[in-house]
Amino acid sequence: MTSDAVEIWAGILGLAYLAALGLYFEMLSARKRSHVAASHGFGRHARSQAVKSRQQQ
Repeated sequence: MTSDAVEIWAGILGLAYLAALGLYFEMLSARKRSHVAASHGFGRHARSQAVKSRQQQ
């Protein structure tokens, strides 16, 4: 194998490792917050009480 092929495979394996590591930590954090409602999950924001009270009127 040439050095270019080795560098390409090293890059692919490095990216795969980082992706697997990210998925692993996301699974750990999902397990910790499993008792929290779905609306409070990753990347979501709960509505403030003021917004809820305006919609009910």
